[in-house]
Amino acid sequence: MLRAPMNRFRPYFALLGKVKGRFLAGIAAGFIFAVASGFGMPFVVEKVFPVIFGQVQSILDVRQELLETSDAKTADAMLEKAFPGKLEQAHKLESFSARVAEHVGKDNAPVVILLVSCLFLPVAFLIRGVAGFLNVYWTTQCGLEVLKEIQQRVFEKLQRLPLGFFSGRKTGDLISRVMGDTQMLQMVVTTVANDILKQPLTLVSALGYLGYKSWESRESFFLLLCLLSIPLCVLPIRLIGKKLMLRAAVMQATQGDNTAVLGETLGAAREIRAFNLEDLMAGRFLAGLGRWTKLHLKVIKYRFLAPPAIEFVSALVVSAALFYGARQNFSLEAFLPLVLALYMCYDPMKKLGEVHNRLKQGGVSLDRLEEILDAPESTPEPVSPVILSTVRGSISFQNVNFSYGDSPALRGINVHIPAGQIVALVGPSGAGKTTFASMVPRFYDPVEGSILLDDVDLRELRKKDLRDHITLVPQEAVLFSGSIEENIRLGKTNASSDQIREAARQANAADFILQQPQGYDTPVGERGAQLSGGQKQRISIARAFLRDAPVLILDEATSALDSDSESRIQQELADLARGRTTLIIAHRFSTIRIADRILVFEGGRIVGDGTFAELEESHDLFRLLLSQQRH
Repeated sequence: MLRAPMNRFRPYFALLGKVKGRFLAGIAAGFIFAVASGFGMPFVVEKVFPVIFGQVQSILDVRQELLETSDAKTADAMLEKAFPGKLEQAHKLESFSARVAEHVGKDNAPVVILLVSCLFLPVAFLIRGVAGFLNVYWTTQCGLEVLKEIQQRVFEKLQRLPLGFFSGRKTGDLISRVMGDTQMLQMVVTTVANDILKQPLTLVSALGYLGYKSWESRESFFLLLCLLSIPLCVLPIRLIGKKLMLRAAVMQATQGDNTAVLGETLGAAREIRAFNLEDLMAGRFLAGLGRWTKLHLKVIKYRFLAPPAIEFVSALVVSAALFYGARQNFSLEAFLPLVLALYMCYDPMKKLGEVHNRLKQGGVSLDRLEEILDAPESTPEPVSPVILSTVRGSISFQNVNFSYGDSPALRGINVHIPAGQIVALVGPSGAGKTTFASMVPRFYDPVEGSILLDDVDLRELRKKDLRDHITLVPQEAVLFSGSIEENIRLGKTNASSDQIREAARQANAADFILQQPQGYDTPVGERGAQLSGGQKQRISIARAFLRDAPVLILDEATSALDSDSESRIQQELADLARGRTTLIIAHRFSTIRIADRILVFEGGRIVGDGTFAELEESHDLFRLLLSQQRH
């Protein structure tokens, strides 16, 4: 029943190898718990309760009376027939009482024996409880390590996936997979790995006790036959598991949608208030929560339906055992441990039913995670990478074709950009400018053709080595939570404070930074919320100065600014581009005056190539675009 689902999780169970010492210690504690539950509890009830309630002492009293009229052998035979299996225990108690009496006196011995007998039960529960605690604590500790490893793997894979993977996917749903689905997978790996060993051992221990008692007494063999009802428990578990998997899949997807709505709401707080969308967004979120709540209740229903079904079967079997025991004239003391052992056989079956349902629910999370983990990396690392000791910055596109799915984006691109040349990319929206620039840092690889950096195919370079030689100044400056200095340092993580201040000076950002309450240590807030658009862009430019890479990509770096801020930053961009191979993605033509050369894109092709003056004089599309800018 569990084999097929378990095989899917096998690679993740291997993660426990890194914490195998603690995990094995937890499993050992689980074994102690299992044996203490399945065999120990019935054994204590069988051996200790008769002593506590005086049955064993009564046998000794009866034996003493029989010895007055019979010899010892005859008396023992009569007692063994009347109290099967109890005579030996009575002799042991008599011997133990004699030793106790030597130390505490004959009058005090019964009280001491009663006290010791009563302490057996809390000691048994103490052993069981400590073992159970250590089992849960150590396996949970290992589970957190597994969770960290799984989340790290998913996060790192997301960093390696091509940008196309994120198109059409909700950020909130991806966050839900990284945080929620990984937790479900971790829970399956650790709790299932624990229960799949502990519960069968509990079952075997209880069966062992029943087998031991059946060997002693043929009447007890009937209770072993009662265990034939166990297969009846398997059918509801399998049916419920199928229902659970379907509901869990929809529930996890709905949770991802809710996280996406929350992320959009928090990320667009200004726009939501400006358009009075608070009620709309609240209604959308509430509707999502309502759908998730209904689905979650269904998952809970199917997940917890199996245990009561198994308990009902258990109750029927115990009732049959009670009827049989009463008909066979079992005493309560003899029958109680047998019923307890029988219950201990069904309790693991109930837990294994929960394991099966957990595997089904975890399988849904695994499906969602494997969409990420198994997603193809369209820009793979080279097997034998080429190392460039120095980079001049010449770029060549040779017969490059590229498409997003079935939509062509670049067609037949052949162009050479010498090192140090500033090239502007212009054209209508969707003409291929951004795709062209995005292929230089290998955000995408050509479907056909090749791109060369200093005559080396980009696919022969490690992505990290390649991107170390490229600086990107995006359309909207992206800042991360932290201080201004920490954000500038992202350009070169090992830069000194003096280098950071020099980069800020070059970007003409030093003055406004020093006016901040804490200077370079001033927090920028989430995504730079504490700074203006112009200030954020200057920090982004300072980051680029600090990186000092030979290849520079300016992705419409001033389009998000007002005209006054744009004009002030133009000079910093010109200084930044000087001496570097620069690609300027331009919608505003005011940004391309510094370009040595302009490439005009249309329909994924380069349809114009020349200086500003040359194109203005001879190229119709360029003149059309220029006239639209002027109007």
